[in-house]
Amino acid sequence: MRILIACDMEGITGVTRWEHCEPDHAEYTRFRKLMTADVNAVIEGALDAGADEIFVADGHHSGQNLLIEELDERAVYNAGTSSPWSMMNGIDGQIDAVLFVGYHAKAGSAGAILAHTWSNDVFDLRINGQSHGEFGLNTLIAGYFSVPAIFVSGDQMIAQEATAFVPGIETAVVKQANGYFSGSCLPPEQTQRLLTESARTAVRNFSQSSAPKPVKSTGPVDIAVEFTHPHMAETAARMPGAERRSGRSVGITCQDLPQAFLAFRTLCNLGK
Repeated sequence: MRILIACDMEGITGVTRWEHCEPDHAEYTRFRKLMTADVNAVIEGALDAGADEIFVADGHHSGQNLLIEELDERAVYNAGTSSPWSMMNGIDGQIDAVLFVGYHAKAGSAGAILAHTWSNDVFDLRINGQSHGEFGLNTLIAGYFSVPAIFVSGDQMIAQEATAFVPGIETAVVKQANGYFSGSCLPPEQTQRLLTESARTAVRNFSQSSAPKPVKSTGPVDIAVEFTHPHMAETAARMPGAERRSGRSVGITCQDLPQAFLAFRTLCNLGK
């Protein structure tokens, strides 16, 4: 059983401020250590439940956040940002299931810690008309390879978002969001036990065929990006094939999900 653990940072134990996640801030050193500990806890649970191989995709910032010298030696670390699948570095048809660690709610979510989608320039992402954050986007990427999303950790708001899109997904709530910059946080000793137990349950359920099925997007895929400012949409609309759909929104219809994902990344880069 080959497992991909896709991790982000905003949903990690104790994180409530951007300063915790920014490499040029003094607080970042503390929280990348906590990020590594959260991932290790999930690795332990997955292996306990029968996983044979673990691959870890580092999806925050430049993809160089985990402390490799402290990462569980039984895992393979996919680092950096050059992967065609970005936050899902390592996904392919040989992966059996995906676990999301340290995720956050989509942009615009009320009462969620550091809620955003891809960058603070994106107000909303719609895929075939449905609003998604990074969890939804990456779940669809996994589904393209017929891989199910079976676990997510973060605050209670990403747990709600994930459950609405993937009923039956195992969730580990490591903090209760009280607002964009505040939360009631459990200490690492407690969250690590929770993460291990929840990951163990998710992988065990998967091995017993009682976990969620892959979420697939078939046929043409329409991508629409609503930016925070009109000038961003103005520049993003210069991409061949894209159209301006409103003052802040640009969209494009693609033949499949890989093409749509590349289009989304390109629109975001142009719209800065």
